[in-house]
Amino acid sequence: MIPPVLEYVKFLHPVGASTFKYGVTIPVEAQSERMRAIDKGGKVPVTILIGTEEPVVAEIRRLNNKPGHLQFRYENKAQERLRQYLLGVFSSQTGGSLLEVEEVAPFTFLFKPILNNATPCLQISDMLLHRLDKKEAKGFAEIDQIGATLAAVEYDAGFNQSDYNGRINEGLVGQGWNREQRVVNELGLKCDFEKNGIWVEVEFGNARSYYQDYVKFMLAKKYRNARLGLLLCPTTSFAALLCELGRQRARENAVGERSPVYSGMMSYEKAARELPYLGFMFEMPIVVAGVGVGGS
Repeated sequence: MIPPVLEYVKFLHPVGASTFKYGVTIPVEAQSERMRAIDKGGKVPVTILIGTEEPVVAEIRRLNNKPGHLQFRYENKAQERLRQYLLGVFSSQTGGSLLEVEEVAPFTFLFKPILNNATPCLQISDMLLHRLDKKEAKGFAEIDQIGATLAAVEYDAGFNQSDYNGRINEGLVGQGWNREQRVVNELGLKCDFEKNGIWVEVEFGNARSYYQDYVKFMLAKKYRNARLGLLLCPTTSFAALLCELGRQRARENAVGERSPVYSGMMSYEKAARELPYLGFMFEMPIVVAGVGVGGS
Protein backbone atom coordinates (compact mmCIF):
# COMPACT_ATOMS: atom_id res chain seq x y z
CA MET A 1 0.00 0.00 0.00
CA ILE A 2 1.31 3.45 -0.92
CA PRO A 3 0.98 5.78 2.10
CA PRO A 4 -0.88 9.06 1.54
CA VAL A 5 1.19 12.11 0.70
CA LEU A 6 1.38 14.47 3.66
CA GLU A 7 2.18 18.17 3.60
CA TYR A 8 3.71 18.26 7.08
CA VAL A 9 5.24 15.53 9.18
CA LYS A 10 4.11 14.45 12.63
CA PHE A 11 4.97 11.15 14.26
CA LEU A 12 5.83 9.42 17.53
CA HIS A 13 9.22 7.84 18.12
CA PRO A 14 9.90 5.23 20.87
CA VAL A 15 12.98 6.50 22.70
CA GLY A 16 15.98 4.16 22.73
CA ALA A 17 19.77 4.21 22.86
CA SER A 18 20.07 5.34 19.24
CA THR A 19 17.94 8.41 20.03
CA PHE A 20 20.76 9.77 22.21
CA LYS A 21 23.62 8.75 19.93
CA TYR A 22 22.89 9.64 16.34
CA GLY A 23 19.27 10.03 15.22
CA VAL A 24 15.64 9.11 14.70
CA THR A 25 14.17 7.03 11.88
CA ILE A 26 11.16 8.58 10.10
CA PRO A 27 8.33 6.06 9.49
CA VAL A 28 7.26 5.65 5.88
CA GLU A 29 3.64 6.49 6.80
CA ALA A 30 4.68 9.89 8.19
CA GLN A 31 6.90 11.06 5.34
CA SER A 32 5.95 14.13 3.34
CA GLU A 33 6.40 14.55 -0.40
CA ARG A 34 9.46 16.72 0.31
CA MET A 35 11.02 13.89 2.27
CA ARG A 36 10.21 11.19 -0.26
CA ALA A 37 12.04 13.24 -2.90
CA ILE A 38 15.37 12.69 -1.10
CA ASP A 39 17.39 10.13 -3.07
CA LYS A 40 19.51 7.37 -1.53
CA GLY A 41 22.66 8.85 -0.10
CA GLY A 42 21.12 12.33 -0.21
CA LYS A 43 20.55 14.70 2.68
CA VAL A 44 18.93 18.04 3.47
CA PRO A 45 19.57 20.46 6.36
CA VAL A 46 16.84 20.82 8.96
CA THR A 47 16.22 22.98 12.01
CA ILE A 48 15.23 21.25 15.25
CA LEU A 49 13.48 23.16 18.04
CA ILE A 50 14.04 21.87 21.59
CA GLY A 51 12.20 23.43 24.51
CA THR A 52 13.31 26.97 25.24
CA GLU A 53 16.85 26.42 23.97
CA GLU A 54 18.37 27.75 20.76
CA PRO A 55 17.46 25.72 17.65
CA VAL A 56 19.89 23.07 16.45
CA VAL A 57 20.80 22.55 12.79
CA ALA A 58 20.89 18.87 11.84
CA GLU A 59 20.00 16.91 8.70
CA ILE A 60 17.62 14.39 7.23
CA ARG A 61 19.51 11.67 5.38
CA ARG A 62 18.40 8.88 3.06
CA LEU A 63 20.63 5.93 3.92
CA ASN A 64 22.46 4.44 0.98
CA ASN A 65 21.46 0.88 1.85
CA LYS A 66 18.92 -1.56 0.45
CA PRO A 67 15.90 -0.33 2.48
CA GLY A 68 16.92 3.32 2.03
CA HIS A 69 15.67 4.35 5.46
CA LEU A 70 15.10 8.06 6.07
CA GLN A 71 16.53 9.42 9.31
CA PHE A 72 17.16 12.56 11.31
CA ARG A 73 20.92 12.53 11.93
CA TYR A 74 22.66 14.54 14.62
CA GLU A 75 25.78 12.55 15.56
CA ASN A 76 28.33 15.30 14.84
CA LYS A 77 29.96 17.66 17.33
CA ALA A 78 27.79 20.53 16.10
CA GLN A 79 24.69 18.70 17.40
CA GLU A 80 26.11 17.77 20.80
CA ARG A 81 23.69 20.15 22.50
CA LEU A 82 20.70 18.26 21.03
CA ARG A 83 22.04 14.89 22.16
CA GLN A 84 22.67 16.20 25.67
CA TYR A 85 19.18 17.72 25.78
CA LEU A 86 17.56 14.39 24.88
CA LEU A 87 19.76 12.46 27.29
CA GLY A 88 18.96 14.90 30.09
CA VAL A 89 15.22 14.74 29.47
CA PHE A 90 14.96 10.96 29.13
CA SER A 91 17.83 9.67 31.31
CA SER A 92 15.58 9.13 34.34
CA GLN A 93 12.98 7.20 32.33
CA THR A 94 12.68 3.44 32.69
CA GLY A 95 11.15 2.78 29.27
CA GLY A 96 7.99 3.52 27.34
CA SER A 97 8.78 7.18 26.75
CA LEU A 98 8.05 8.83 23.42
CA LEU A 99 9.45 11.67 21.38
CA GLU A 100 6.84 13.53 19.34
CA VAL A 101 8.29 15.03 16.16
CA GLU A 102 6.21 17.69 14.42
CA GLU A 103 7.07 19.75 11.36
CA VAL A 104 5.99 23.32 12.13
CA ALA A 105 7.40 24.81 8.90
CA PRO A 106 9.12 23.23 5.89
CA PHE A 107 12.11 21.31 7.30
CA THR A 108 11.71 22.91 10.74
CA PHE A 109 10.77 20.38 13.42
CA LEU A 110 9.71 20.55 17.05
CA PHE A 111 11.01 17.73 19.26
CA LYS A 112 8.54 17.31 22.12
CA PRO A 113 9.19 14.69 24.85
CA ILE A 114 6.28 12.61 26.14
CA LEU A 115 7.58 11.09 29.38
CA ASN A 116 6.34 7.90 30.96
CA ASN A 117 6.02 9.64 34.33
CA ALA A 118 3.37 11.81 32.65
CA THR A 119 1.34 8.65 31.98
CA PRO A 120 1.01 8.78 28.18
CA CYS A 121 -2.48 7.62 27.26
CA LEU A 122 -4.84 7.54 24.32
CA GLN A 123 -6.90 10.63 23.59
CA ILE A 124 -9.16 12.13 20.94
CA SER A 125 -6.69 14.45 19.23
CA ASP A 126 -9.01 15.78 16.54
CA MET A 127 -12.61 15.47 15.39
CA LEU A 128 -14.51 16.07 12.15
CA LEU A 129 -18.30 16.51 12.16
CA HIS A 130 -20.71 15.75 9.31
CA ARG A 131 -24.33 17.02 9.50
CA LEU A 132 -23.63 17.99 13.09
CA ASP A 133 -22.33 21.18 14.68
CA LYS A 134 -20.17 21.45 17.79
CA LYS A 135 -23.07 22.45 20.02
CA GLU A 136 -25.10 19.42 18.93
CA ALA A 137 -22.09 17.15 19.39
CA LYS A 138 -21.75 18.29 22.99
CA GLY A 139 -25.29 17.04 23.58
CA PHE A 140 -24.17 13.44 23.06
CA ALA A 141 -22.96 12.17 26.43
CA GLU A 142 -21.82 9.01 24.67
CA ILE A 143 -19.07 10.93 22.86
CA ASP A 144 -17.71 12.06 26.23
CA GLN A 145 -17.85 8.46 27.43
CA ILE A 146 -15.71 7.37 24.50
CA GLY A 147 -13.20 10.12 25.25
CA ALA A 148 -13.03 9.08 28.90
CA THR A 149 -12.56 5.44 27.91
CA LEU A 150 -9.62 6.34 25.68
CA ALA A 151 -8.04 8.47 28.40
CA ALA A 152 -8.02 5.41 30.68
CA VAL A 153 -5.97 3.39 28.16
CA GLU A 154 -2.27 3.94 28.82
CA TYR A 155 0.32 3.83 26.08
CA ASP A 156 2.47 0.70 26.26
CA ALA A 157 5.52 0.23 24.06
CA GLY A 158 4.72 -3.47 23.81
CA PHE A 159 1.13 -3.03 22.60
CA ASN A 160 -0.09 -3.52 19.06
CA GLN A 161 -3.43 -2.45 17.61
CA SER A 162 -5.12 -5.63 18.87
CA ASP A 163 -4.01 -4.83 22.40
CA TYR A 164 -5.45 -1.32 22.19
CA ASN A 165 -8.67 -2.65 20.66
CA GLY A 166 -8.97 -4.99 23.62
CA ARG A 167 -8.51 -2.19 26.17
CA ILE A 168 -11.03 0.03 24.39
CA ASN A 169 -13.48 -2.88 24.28
CA GLU A 170 -13.13 -3.49 28.01
CA GLY A 171 -13.68 0.17 28.80
CA LEU A 172 -16.78 0.65 26.65
CA VAL A 173 -18.44 -2.63 27.64
CA GLY A 174 -17.82 -1.66 31.26
CA GLN A 175 -19.83 1.51 30.62
CA GLY A 176 -22.80 -0.35 29.19
CA TRP A 177 -22.00 -0.31 25.47
CA ASN A 178 -23.29 -3.24 23.41
CA ARG A 179 -20.54 -5.03 21.51
CA GLU A 180 -20.67 -6.60 18.03
CA GLN A 181 -24.18 -5.48 17.12
CA ARG A 182 -25.78 -6.58 13.85
CA VAL A 183 -26.89 -3.66 11.72
CA VAL A 184 -29.38 -5.92 9.89
CA ASN A 185 -30.48 -9.25 11.37
CA GLU A 186 -30.35 -11.01 8.00
CA LEU A 187 -26.81 -9.84 7.21
CA GLY A 188 -23.52 -10.68 8.85
CA LEU A 189 -22.35 -7.06 9.12
CA LYS A 190 -21.79 -5.89 12.68
CA CYS A 191 -20.74 -2.61 14.24
CA ASP A 192 -18.15 -2.72 16.99
CA PHE A 193 -20.31 -0.91 19.57
CA GLU A 194 -23.77 0.61 20.03
CA LYS A 195 -25.45 2.52 22.82
CA ASN A 196 -28.59 4.67 22.75
CA GLY A 197 -28.57 4.76 18.96
CA ILE A 198 -24.88 5.73 18.72
CA TRP A 199 -23.08 3.25 16.47
CA VAL A 200 -19.28 3.07 16.72
CA GLU A 201 -16.56 1.53 14.59
CA VAL A 202 -12.99 1.36 15.92
CA GLU A 203 -10.87 1.24 12.77
CA PHE A 204 -7.28 0.35 13.58
CA GLY A 205 -7.22 -1.93 10.54
CA ASN A 206 -6.20 -1.73 6.92
CA ALA A 207 -7.12 1.48 5.13
CA ARG A 208 -8.72 -0.41 2.24
CA SER A 209 -11.53 -1.78 4.41
CA TYR A 210 -12.78 1.32 6.20
CA TYR A 211 -15.39 2.25 3.59
CA GLN A 212 -17.41 -0.69 4.86
CA ASP A 213 -17.75 1.17 8.17
CA TYR A 214 -19.76 3.87 6.42
CA VAL A 215 -21.97 1.20 4.84
CA LYS A 216 -22.69 -0.15 8.31
CA PHE A 217 -23.66 3.30 9.55
CA MET A 218 -26.08 3.81 6.64
CA LEU A 219 -27.69 0.43 7.22
CA ALA A 220 -27.96 1.14 10.93
CA LYS A 221 -29.68 4.43 10.11
CA LYS A 222 -32.24 2.75 7.84
CA TYR A 223 -32.93 -0.42 9.81
CA ARG A 224 -32.00 0.46 13.41
CA ASN A 225 -32.90 4.16 13.61
CA ALA A 226 -29.30 5.07 14.35
CA ARG A 227 -28.90 8.62 15.68
CA LEU A 228 -25.17 8.94 14.99
CA GLY A 229 -22.28 7.03 13.43
CA LEU A 230 -18.85 7.49 15.03
CA LEU A 231 -15.62 6.33 13.40
CA LEU A 232 -12.51 6.09 15.59
CA CYS A 233 -9.19 6.04 13.69
CA PRO A 234 -5.58 6.46 14.83
CA THR A 235 -3.95 9.71 13.82
CA THR A 236 -1.17 9.43 11.26
CA SER A 237 1.46 9.85 13.99
CA PHE A 238 -0.05 7.07 16.14
CA ALA A 239 -0.64 4.81 13.12
CA ALA A 240 2.98 5.28 12.01
CA LEU A 241 4.17 4.28 15.48
CA LEU A 242 2.02 1.13 15.46
CA CYS A 243 3.16 0.25 11.94
CA GLU A 244 6.82 0.67 12.86
CA LEU A 245 6.38 -1.58 15.90
CA GLY A 246 4.59 -4.07 13.67
CA ARG A 247 7.47 -4.06 11.18
CA GLN A 248 9.97 -4.63 13.99
CA ARG A 249 8.03 -7.64 15.22
CA ALA A 250 7.70 -8.95 11.66
CA ARG A 251 11.48 -8.74 11.20
CA GLU A 252 12.08 -10.45 14.54
CA ASN A 253 9.69 -13.28 13.67
CA ALA A 254 10.67 -13.59 10.00
CA VAL A 255 11.83 -16.97 8.72
CA GLY A 256 14.36 -16.98 5.91
CA GLU A 257 16.13 -14.14 4.16
CA ARG A 258 13.14 -12.43 2.56
CA SER A 259 12.32 -9.09 4.17
CA PRO A 260 8.88 -9.05 5.82
CA VAL A 261 6.19 -6.66 4.64
CA TYR A 262 3.96 -4.86 7.11
CA SER A 263 1.01 -3.08 5.53
CA GLY A 264 -0.14 0.33 6.70
CA MET A 265 -3.32 1.02 8.60
CA MET A 266 -6.14 3.49 8.47
CA SER A 267 -5.60 7.04 9.72
CA TYR A 268 -7.81 9.91 10.83
CA GLU A 269 -6.20 12.20 8.27
CA LYS A 270 -7.23 9.90 5.41
CA ALA A 271 -10.84 9.80 6.63
CA ALA A 272 -10.92 13.57 7.20
CA ARG A 273 -9.54 14.21 3.71
CA GLU A 274 -12.10 11.95 2.05
CA LEU A 275 -15.27 12.67 4.05
CA PRO A 276 -16.06 15.95 2.24
CA TYR A 277 -16.19 13.98 -1.03
CA LEU A 278 -18.19 11.08 0.40
CA GLY A 279 -20.52 13.08 2.61
CA PHE A 280 -23.22 13.56 -0.04
CA MET A 281 -24.15 9.90 0.52
CA PHE A 282 -24.72 10.22 4.26
CA GLU A 283 -28.00 11.69 5.50
CA MET A 284 -27.18 10.85 9.12
CA PRO A 285 -24.78 12.69 11.44
CA ILE A 286 -21.30 11.19 11.41
CA VAL A 287 -18.31 11.92 13.62
CA VAL A 288 -14.77 10.98 12.63
CA ALA A 289 -12.44 11.10 15.65
CA GLY A 290 -8.65 10.83 15.57
CA VAL A 291 -7.03 8.76 18.32
CA GLY A 292 -3.57 9.87 19.37
CA VAL A 293 -1.23 9.62 22.35
CA GLY A 294 -0.65 12.38 24.87
CA GLY A 295 0.72 12.89 28.37
CA SER A 296 -1.77 13.46 31.15
